[in-house]
Amino acid sequence: MNIAIVKNKYLNALFLLMLVSATVHMLILFGFAIAKQDIYILNYFNILDLDIIFPSILFNSLVGNISAGLLVLVIYFLILTINKTHENQ
Repeated sequence: MNIAIVKNKYLNALFLLMLVSATVHMLILFGFAIAKQDIYILNYFNILDLDIIFPSILFNSLVGNISAGLLVLVIYFLILTINKTHENQ
């Protein structure tokens, strides 16, 4: 596998570990959400465990799910705009 996120091989290995772990985590959550038939499991605020700091009533609602989805889109497009790769230049 020759995926370079950063030039430092130790940081690159750490970032790849984080990416693989996050991917496995999301696959587990998707499976759990399907098995429990509970879409709130996929709420981005819950995935970040913000319900530990803030009351979960703010996040486990329709408004919370919509705002979580919008936040994900904003972060995605922000990363897409900031990240300059060969494919999008």
